[in-house]
Amino acid sequence: MDKKSSPVADGRTEAVGLWKTFATSVVAIVIGLACLLQATAGGNAFTTETLRRTEVADAPSQVPDLAIRDAAGHRSTLRELLAGGERVWIVDFVYTRCQTVCTTLGSVFQQLQQQIRQRGLEGRVGLLSVSFDPANDTAESLRAYLDRMQMDPAIWHLVSLDSPLDRRELLDAFGIMVIPAPLGEFEHNAALHLVTGRGMLVRILDYDDAALALETALAAVP
Repeated sequence: MDKKSSPVADGRTEAVGLWKTFATSVVAIVIGLACLLQATAGGNAFTTETLRRTEVADAPSQVPDLAIRDAAGHRSTLRELLAGGERVWIVDFVYTRCQTVCTTLGSVFQQLQQQIRQRGLEGRVGLLSVSFDPANDTAESLRAYLDRMQMDPAIWHLVSLDSPLDRRELLDAFGIMVIPAPLGEFEHNAALHLVTGRGMLVRILDYDDAALALETALAAVP
């Protein structure tokens, strides 16, 4: 004849099972929180872009010295261009066929160009637009974009990577994410990147906050 368990024994077994489940859940939550804090810089960042901005603000990084070319077909390197004087540069990333976010960035840079000119800051702050689409952004395309944006060469420079093979290194260095889109276009994020004449990326700011970018750049001038 089978022995039946008592209600007390059943209660104890159920309690033990509940405690084991609770303890396992607590451990899982603690591990999850630890991973989250590590992945988000102690809870200060909750997106890849925010994390990149936090990292740069805490520890400025050297930009890669990649080969570039301008609208006249002249070749140099990114660091050579940035080292032209003691200016701090506000840098954005575009491609000349873009009709969406690049147009907005162009408008922001036009505003900055006007403010720099009006305040006589040409020797302290420069603007640099870098095309990440060298396969399509020829010297002719760069000239057309330059004219369309009414760039003042004393303030605003436009260059493209010289080689498509360097695109990944450039984008990773600045935290730019580019996704191919239909019709040969791209989806990409946008920001204003502050780079010193020594080629150090020191801040990344929202692209729609031109005033803050200009004042932050001025504060970073040696």
